[in-house]
Amino acid sequence: MSEEVEDVLESMMRQSLVAGSQLAEQLARARQQFMRAAEQRSEQANVEAQRALVADRAVMQSVLSPTTRDDWWEKAQPEQIAQAHILAEAWKDYDPAALEASVKITSEVKSRYGIDTADMQGDSGYMKDYIAVAQRAEAAMKEAKEHAEAMALVEAAQAEQINRYATELKDELERHSVPPEYLANPDLVTALQASKEAAGTDAAPDADRVVAERMHLIDQDGINGPSLEDLRQEIGQNYSGTDDAMFADAAFVATARDWHEAKTLAEGGFVDKGNTGLEARYENAEKELFTRIAPMGQEIQDKVLQDPNTKTTAPAVKTEKPSVPAYGSAEHYAAFETSLQGTGTDAQIKGRVAAARGQATPPRAAVEVPKKAPKARKASAGAGVGRERTQSGPSR
Repeated sequence: MSEEVEDVLESMMRQSLVAGSQLAEQLARARQQFMRAAEQRSEQANVEAQRALVADRAVMQSVLSPTTRDDWWEKAQPEQIAQAHILAEAWKDYDPAALEASVKITSEVKSRYGIDTADMQGDSGYMKDYIAVAQRAEAAMKEAKEHAEAMALVEAAQAEQINRYATELKDELERHSVPPEYLANPDLVTALQASKEAAGTDAAPDADRVVAERMHLIDQDGINGPSLEDLRQEIGQNYSGTDDAMFADAAFVATARDWHEAKTLAEGGFVDKGNTGLEARYENAEKELFTRIAPMGQEIQDKVLQDPNTKTTAPAVKTEKPSVPAYGSAEHYAAFETSLQGTGTDAQIKGRVAAARGQATPPRAAVEVPKKAPKARKASAGAGVGRERTQSGPSR
């Protein structure tokens, strides 16, 4: 019996050993497979990491490579500079090109914008804003410099031209006591040239009178004449219905300037000095102003009449639209006189109306010529003009 038990136990042990051996073999194979899979995963991860590194390096090089060129810095925007700085700082310990770019960026930002990158502490937003402000200031300074240089060229060219005119018209300048700086006025130069050509002929008195008129206008308005704002105020004070939009029209401005010159000359007494066409010039300019102003006044009136917010609830009464008085009619002159109320004395206003009627009476000066002309406004572009003048130039 004991032998049989021993045989059974021995058989079971053999089976257990075989089973254990098989299990151990399976475990060994499983471990080998796991190790191979882990090794493969590590290799794949390394490959992917290398690929990502290569891609990042390529991006870094494409961004940082232009920073080494001076022409890039002339056009670089704040965002580009800030981005390049971030990449250069991140890569400078791993790539020689990044280190070179970091040194270049630090130097350029310091010299161009006065910024120490060490103070930025990696704040790209602050760097971007700081550079944007610095670039705007630099652009403004550059523009101001270019403007100053352009103005200097213009002034130099004008001075050369004035010197040429002064040489050509030397005798006329002396004869009419014209300060040389007045030659910056092209209308006066034309008048002086005409006076020179007319010397010794029957046309000489008229040519000399034109020079005297131009001198008077410069004395009153400066070498460059009245400004657009001066004309706007003067026309608005004398003619109701004017609008700022009218002064965007070059033809209207030319008419307003012609009216102003005729009025200024008449007030200076040039009708009595032989300018028989001055009144016609004044009336033509005035007529042109009325022609241009009246439609706008009518348009405004129509808009008001058609606006329901301005209508009352009273019974409608059929009315006719007020018509604009025909130029030259009694109603026209009555309206003109009314528009002048408050702009001068009664005598001055009557003189203006009389001149408009063509009664050989210049505006205002016809009834009251100023004993002393008002002081001239200072001319622009640094050219001083005054009511009194000497051969060497206007008095200060």
